[in-house]
Amino acid sequence: MVDIEQVIDRSRRIEDLLRHHYHAKGSDLQQLIGSCEDRLPHDVLVKLEKVAELNKQFTSSDGRVDSSDEFIQLCNWCEKELAPRSSRLVWGVAITLLCGFTLAAIWFYTVNWHHIKL
Repeated sequence: MVDIEQVIDRSRRIEDLLRHHYHAKGSDLQQLIGSCEDRLPHDVLVKLEKVAELNKQFTSSDGRVDSSDEFIQLCNWCEKELAPRSSRLVWGVAITLLCGFTLAAIWFYTVNWHHIKL
């Protein structure tokens, strides 16, 4: 069972993602979705609308809704899809370059170690 605090917290996290990364305007989740729907993929838009609908059901019925597991799963999926991916790409490139230079240095020193005089 999901409590009302968790529903509000999850909805606010999605609202923050929409405001900061998709420049959405509005006061609640439905207005935010409507203001940036042209910038969202269709599958994300459908699931966000379902999250907004379930959020409204939770807040109007004191948290007694049968689809609490579905709400959590949808929120997890939406947060993952809305989060920017560029940082993962940048970190992946940085780690790959670091490992490449380290392996090149190890190879260089193993091949040329007998020529080095201290």
